[in-house]
Amino acid sequence: MIYFTYTVRAILAVAFLLYFPSTIEAQVSIYANDHTVQPEETFTVDVTAQGFQNILGCQFSVSWDSMAFEFKGAEGLNEVFDDYPLEHFGFAQISQGRLGFSWIDFTLAGVSVEDDATLFSVRLKVIKDQSEEYAFSFGSEPTAVEVADTAENVLDVEFFEGTITVEGVSSIRNKNRTDLVQVNSSPNPFKEQTQVEVNFLRSTSAHITIHNALGATLYQESANFQSGLHTLNFSRDVFPQAGTYILKVQSEDYIVTHKLIVI
Repeated sequence: MIYFTYTVRAILAVAFLLYFPSTIEAQVSIYANDHTVQPEETFTVDVTAQGFQNILGCQFSVSWDSMAFEFKGAEGLNEVFDDYPLEHFGFAQISQGRLGFSWIDFTLAGVSVEDDATLFSVRLKVIKDQSEEYAFSFGSEPTAVEVADTAENVLDVEFFEGTITVEGVSSIRNKNRTDLVQVNSSPNPFKEQTQVEVNFLRSTSAHITIHNALGATLYQESANFQSGLHTLNFSRDVFPQAGTYILKVQSEDYIVTHKLIVI
């Protein structure tokens, strides 16, 4: 079994798809789902398709703001692509926030997926604190857009970008404002339970969350808190396994984080 490098495979893909002489109006639509995320959260953008029927070759690129999100990996490749001994992703421009995807069915049998099925997923981590909206887009850099079917048609693909909304703090707000709120916990590390004390130094509307290392939310509470000490008790049941978790207190003026360590 021969394994091609991504560069060689991309050249083969272009040559293969250019063989098809005709182009028809869009029959394939490719989407990225929307997300609302928090600073430092890790999340997954699913790239899905409609009309992906009897496809012989598919290639395109996805992109994001590399100053706002850190690339953590490509995953969740649809099983219809698994039988082919090729590397499907091009990572040469990851630092610029661009990822190439390319696949060819050299058996010429073609593949189909159900509408809204995931083709693959991209895992990103939020590295900006400011509240802002960003696009998860599609394009032809570094990999040109080409989709061909078993009827020897090159399809005109329609793309729908996703919107990533970061619920952070504005440019005049600050992170870890211990002069506005203080967080302590005991015991920490802990095995069975821990008590978290959140001391609001002024009244505020705040959102308290606990996230695991992948950014999944395990606990959340929103309320109008009066100034003073507020106590939260957490049992081991909140935490699925040993490890480090992030408790976050967020208001319109600040984000304060606190590590909880389960042993």
